[in-house]
Amino acid sequence: MGGLVAALVILVGSGVLARYVFNYSLAWSDELAGLGFVWLTLLGSVAATRRRTHMVIGFLPKLFGPAGQRAIGLYAMAAILLFCGFMVSEGIVLTAATMGDKSAVLRMPVGLSYLSLPVAGVLMFAYALRQSWAVWQSAGGWTASGASDEED
Repeated sequence: MGGLVAALVILVGSGVLARYVFNYSLAWSDELAGLGFVWLTLLGSVAATRRRTHMVIGFLPKLFGPAGQRAIGLYAMAAILLFCGFMVSEGIVLTAATMGDKSAVLRMPVGLSYLSLPVAGVLMFAYALRQSWAVWQSAGGWTASGASDEED
């Protein structure tokens, strides 16, 4: 992730420098930066899923006892798994449909952007499945986030 951020800073910075200092547009820089932002966003979602720091409503589980918290946790994890499964299946369809199309400047397959959907979906599914198993085995006490208790 850090390498991707560094590459994006260089790409966007070189594009801005070329455009406003040298009065020359680097179209390839814009195209690569767009692809990098797509991948960075979805890989960031994977990192958030792994750390359980995605956006949540933290006060709701605290209104219930351990059994209610466990039920809410299982419901939330089932919803996440369902979403990730949809993301993978539709991402595969989009990737396959656009892999033959070429980008305007670099002539790269457009499907490389859409490939980020199934890749991130599989990774998020794996982390969510691991978290679901932990919720299933627990006696209760599930909280909405693994980061902190500051979401109240």
